[in-house]
Amino acid sequence: MKTEHFLEKNEIREVTIFKQLVLNDGTLTYGEMLDYLNVSKASLENDLDSITSRLPIFEGQIRLDYDGQQISLYMSDRVSLQQIYRLYLSQSVKIDIINFLFKHQEFSIVQLTQELAISDSSLFRKIKELNTYLKEFNIKIRNGQLHGEELQIRYFYFQFYYYIEDNLTLIRQRSDKQITQAVQSVENFLQVKIAPENRTRLNIWLLISKSRIANKDKKYKQLREQMAPYLKDPLYHKIQVMVLRYFSRYSVEVDEEEAMLHFAFLLAFPILTENDFHEYTLIRDRHAPIASLDTYIVETIIIHYKFRKLPYMLERELYYHLTHIHTRLYFFQGDIEIYEYEEMLAKEKQVIGKNVVSFAHVLLKTSSDKFMRANIEGNSLLKMELLKYISLLAIISFEMTTEIRIGIDLKMDDLYKQTLSQLLILKMRPINGIQVERFKPNKVYDLVLTNEKPKEHTTYKEARVYILSEILSSFDMRNIQAIIQELST
Repeated sequence: MKTEHFLEKNEIREVTIFKQLVLNDGTLTYGEMLDYLNVSKASLENDLDSITSRLPIFEGQIRLDYDGQQISLYMSDRVSLQQIYRLYLSQSVKIDIINFLFKHQEFSIVQLTQELAISDSSLFRKIKELNTYLKEFNIKIRNGQLHGEELQIRYFYFQFYYYIEDNLTLIRQRSDKQITQAVQSVENFLQVKIAPENRTRLNIWLLISKSRIANKDKKYKQLREQMAPYLKDPLYHKIQVMVLRYFSRYSVEVDEEEAMLHFAFLLAFPILTENDFHEYTLIRDRHAPIASLDTYIVETIIIHYKFRKLPYMLERELYYHLTHIHTRLYFFQGDIEIYEYEEMLAKEKQVIGKNVVSFAHVLLKTSSDKFMRANIEGNSLLKMELLKYISLLAIISFEMTTEIRIGIDLKMDDLYKQTLSQLLILKMRPINGIQVERFKPNKVYDLVLTNEKPKEHTTYKEARVYILSEILSSFDMRNIQAIIQELST
């Protein structure tokens, strides 16, 4: 599910116009924008007029100029594209439907059409569209209620209020002494200290749980099956005792599954710190599905990169992130794509290369096969977890890469030598994991770049030598990068 799915088609085009202008230094011709949007000029004019009508809310901090030939965007330092997205989302009827459903648990058509001031047909159409996107969460709006497994319903609401709606508003409006005590209970029973950002996540989850706890039609069939290997887990046992004692204060009778819901959430999202999580890894059952997969993936990474072993702290960090990834794959379905998948993938490829991305696909297939997670095209959960695998592999690559020392020894007139050597250094500087400089006879190098074959075999000692065909050519740069990759591994 994408953020844009909460908007109408014309609104999606409008935020796309903003985004394209930001990506193109604030200016595009009509022809360029028409080609990108694939719309008529009249339609583009309507979109630009609609945008202009929304901008007064920013009090002059955003200005859009267009004259039939060119479109220009001005934004002050105090606003961003994210704030523009937030404006459009705040006016979305689909978001109003989700908010109403969360607040009241159910609705009648008459009640909701009056609340939103829309027609029956418009409401039915928007619910139908929402159900199309909610399908990947395996939940559905039907007969005025949200139907599905309780864990999936709470998970969707968490994603919605953390990423789509203004979560601070939710916390201010609905948080109370009971929620504050609930957060304190988590810290006391688990003997942990929750960081501010993690506390926001936990607050939202507990607010959602408080809203849902009185619902009489909760379904837990899949959750019970998934939790079977974790009924003796020490963390689950602590959460179980905490939940029962906490709700007994308020004379609220809760299902045993309430503790299961909290267990899945605490492992799937970074609520515990890395240190607190490490204490848990020392006592958890290593044969349980998530821990078992964590170990297998770590071993796969070590074998793939031919590492003898990982540094202790890096391995700890790796397990911390892998457990979050694998818990989401094990317990949950669906996701909200808060980042543009293709754009993020392209950026990560630029930094770490296609080989790492290919290996991340291998890891994802291994994990999804292990948990029998169907790799359906467009599955947002798998797409987002793939990006996390790639980021994790990037961290490992950066940490484990040995710095390659490169010397440049050009044979030519001094004036040309100095200029071309400096240009070559500047061109190579963006390559990660290298130290490059003009060759110094008294220093040891891993690689020497020169434009003439050395007269003596020992001129550059044990360094690998690459003879440039054409200084600064893309052909040479491609070969040099391949050598650097080889030397790094």
